[in-house]
Amino acid sequence: MALRRFIHIIFNPVAGRRKRHLLDDVVGRLRAAGADVTIELTEGPAHATALAREVTRRRQADVIVAAGGDGTINEVACGLLGQGIPLGIVPLGTANVLAIEIGLRPRAEEIAAMLLEGPAEIIGTGLVQGDLFLLMVGIGFDGEVVHRINPRMKKLWGKGAFILSGLKVWLRGPAHDIRLSVDGQEKRAAWAVVTNARHYAGPFVLAPEAAITQPGLTLFLFQKKSRLAFAIYLAALGLGLVSRLSSVEVLSARVIDVQGPEGLAVEVDGDRRGHLPQRIEQGTQFLRMVMPK
Repeated sequence: MALRRFIHIIFNPVAGRRKRHLLDDVVGRLRAAGADVTIELTEGPAHATALAREVTRRRQADVIVAAGGDGTINEVACGLLGQGIPLGIVPLGTANVLAIEIGLRPRAEEIAAMLLEGPAEIIGTGLVQGDLFLLMVGIGFDGEVVHRINPRMKKLWGKGAFILSGLKVWLRGPAHDIRLSVDGQEKRAAWAVVTNARHYAGPFVLAPEAAITQPGLTLFLFQKKSRLAFAIYLAALGLGLVSRLSSVEVLSARVIDVQGPEGLAVEVDGDRRGHLPQRIEQGTQFLRMVMPK
């Protein structure tokens, strides 16, 4: 008999099209273990949040599972904020940063075991313009990279679409004069990233001292503006050495008002999130999440 008997899965068929076989394998293992599994499909933006809220209202699930990419997980999490029912994940997206953050490999047997018996822990959250994020907010360089990706190319090329878009933004000139107020202190940067987690853009370690289970935001302010400097930043990210660079200021922050330049692109957890100005804050509502054993 499964420890968690009633498992409700919210599946984004667009994000999970290429990895549907993984979800099918997970569901088969859950049912073989005695779990009662229900699957609902999303039909558009924010639908996953509405579905999660309805399931929590009915109180008919031991865990609500987001099956899709980091954006889908974010939407389901929005519907679970402040509720007792924990969030589970089946990572089916392009980068799957949250799965990497919690040490979950894309293997059906591990995912099923986690959903059935993994501990549910409280995790930290952030807010951007009052909306939840779990991983990070990028302002400037990576915001433009995400905004310029052709959705069709993303479906076809996956991570390759991000690399191509990044190269184009880098060639155009990656830096901006970003103006911020960090807990009341004025700051400027060429690129800014706010993170709630250790990892960034997949397996890359941006904030080695951070963890999603430890509430609190970390702000990275990249100061140099040249293409060479940004090439060094990206290389340092690949090596997990960003926090050691003298031209990167690292701050703990609770409230970050990013004032300008007005209209600059912002991305959240790898998805488009409008343009400046925007306010980023440490979250105050709790969220429980199922972790690998």
